Amino acid sequence: MDSFKNMIENIDYYNDILENDIDPVLFIVEQNFMYCNKAALKILQMKSKSELYNIHPSQISPTYQPDGQLSSEKADVIFEQCYKNGFARFEWLHKDLKEKEFWVEVTLKRLTLKQKEILLVTWRDISQVKEKELNIKNKNTELKNDYSQIEKLNYILKDSGDFEIKDTLLLLEEYKKAIDESSIVSKTDTKGIITYVNSKFCEISGYSKDELLGANHNIIRDPANTKEFFKIMWDTLKSKNIFKGIVSNRRKDRSIYYVDSTIIPILDYEGNITEYIGIRNDITSLYEKDKIITKQLTDDLTGLPNRQKLIGDSKTFLFPKLAIVNINHFRDINDTYGIEVGDHILKEFSQKLLKLNNFNINVYRISGDIFGILASGNFTIESLKELSLEFLDSIKTNPIIHDNHTLNLSFSIVISSGREWLLVEAEMALMQAKEKNKELIINLEQDSKRLLAQKIELTKNIKTALSNDKILLYGQKIVNNKTGEIKYETLMRLKTEDGKILSPYFFLEHAKKARLYHEMTRMMIKQACDYFKDKENMFSINLSMQDITNDETIQFLLDTILQTKTNNQIILEIVESEQINQFEKVSSFIKKMKEIGAKIAIDDFGTGYSNFEYIINLNVDILKIDGSLIRNIHKDKNIFITVSTIVNFAKQLGLEVVAEFVDSKEVLETIKSLDIEYSQGFYLHEPEHLI
Repeated sequence: MDSFKNMIENIDYYNDILENDIDPVLFIVEQNFMYCNKAALKILQMKSKSELYNIHPSQISPTYQPDGQLSSEKADVIFEQCYKNGFARFEWLHKDLKEKEFWVEVTLKRLTLKQKEILLVTWRDISQVKEKELNIKNKNTELKNDYSQIEKLNYILKDSGDFEIKDTLLLLEEYKKAIDESSIVSKTDTKGIITYVNSKFCEISGYSKDELLGANHNIIRDPANTKEFFKIMWDTLKSKNIFKGIVSNRRKDRSIYYVDSTIIPILDYEGNITEYIGIRNDITSLYEKDKIITKQLTDDLTGLPNRQKLIGDSKTFLFPKLAIVNINHFRDINDTYGIEVGDHILKEFSQKLLKLNNFNINVYRISGDIFGILASGNFTIESLKELSLEFLDSIKTNPIIHDNHTLNLSFSIVISSGREWLLVEAEMALMQAKEKNKELIINLEQDSKRLLAQKIELTKNIKTALSNDKILLYGQKIVNNKTGEIKYETLMRLKTEDGKILSPYFFLEHAKKARLYHEMTRMMIKQACDYFKDKENMFSINLSMQDITNDETIQFLLDTILQTKTNNQIILEIVESEQINQFEKVSSFIKKMKEIGAKIAIDDFGTGYSNFEYIINLNVDILKIDGSLIRNIHKDKNIFITVSTIVNFAKQLGLEVVAEFVDSKEVLETIKSLDIEYSQGFYLHEPEHLI
């Protein structure tokens, strides 16, 4: 099809005749659009031809045509007839990129171009004709109704006595009462001055009858309604037609309510408008419910549809394709510039993504720094790949700028297809892409199955390890730089069925998703306390925010420490990389543990946002400076100054300091020169199996 598209655009004959034709001209190949001229782009409100390539006519049409037939099915039947007969002419309801519907008279003609059968499509805009037809139809209906009512009244007046006339008037009064009880009713004169309101009108608007009678009806107007809306309404009414529509109004207290309105012009015997009657029904609850649903499916920060919306949308497409875009190392941006700047970048990035939106493409914010591009219809994997690469190039060409600083962002993109587990498979492939440091991965169905099999196997290995004591306790020495005293940091390892030893990097996140994490933490607590209870060394256990906020785990920790009498040996390391986001919970935990004699350390210090604020407010004993600062301290002056500042800060608070990831003699000597108490790293000791 791409070759055909190029062929069309490279033939001067077609360019000269078709490209500047005042009527929309298009080509269809195998039931999809492959060419359109400028007039077609204009009526569809599209910017480029690429937005129309490879899509079926039903994708730029309402789901159903006015005759009740599915647009997709009706179009295919017409195509079949045209290929058979060589010609077709019919009326069709389309919609443009902004969802505005318009009528066209479509002419299809079968052609053969380079030995390939195609359909030449021409459109004639007949929207105004259809509108006039509708007006004529409405007027005819009104005339028939008026004539019918006159006939009925004549019959009543001619054949009924006084009793029957009174009975009819009484019946009309009962009808009025029924409408007053169930609906919001008002009357105005021809200038919009209110002459009557019922009690329901007063009740919903918050105004009294005295305040409303004699006032202009715009007293309840919601400023959000546009001038164009009221122009359409008044043009309809002054044409002596009934206006129907959903209108938002404003109460006396300035709150908004929504009504389904029918406004009827009342005519005298000469056909002149004498007044207007408005009958309305309150539908505010429906609108509020819709707002709640929309909010639940919308990301608060960016305004993009969220993960839940993506999952729902993907299930409605026959052949969905998904690209997941991850901003790499986004946490570093938050750490360096602050969360407000990070939020600004996410909003800017979202706006760039929104430019991709068209009939086949929708964009979403899946989570934090991960976004989704969902393609539907005949959009191929290859097309989505090209779109993704073009987007990456555009970001590199026009990067996000903050405070006159260019932010050179990098990305990982995964493209996946298939209705079953589309998002899950794409997220699994994204993890793989980040592990391999790849910018773009095409995740085919067989890749997903293989990846899924790996996850199932890993879950099996974790469960087996928990059941058969294959969660191993490792330890790494923490050495006092002056006395040589040894402490240990306990580390978790997993032994697989085939004898491989895995570090937490390969299984911890999966254990959390498989809901096996807390059981593993408790096993580590038990093993560490049992191992060190008969030794003199102090030892540390890593705890995440998930551990600290799990009441069962904390109670198990407390009971185990007291049972093994290791309360004066144990150091509890809070892994700051997981973000201390529940200050009161953490503070309560620290207080409880220090009351029994345990010490508290903050791990990975120097990487998180607002570290110093945490340390000032939390009653900790030890700071462990992150390896990202330590590994280059001997050759980077700025890092040296940063670490020196942290050490001075800690000493002012009376805290011990541990330098992590000491991997060379040069690093160790630099650490000692800063008077840091403890060092830990492969240069001093590689983790060893304890039990």
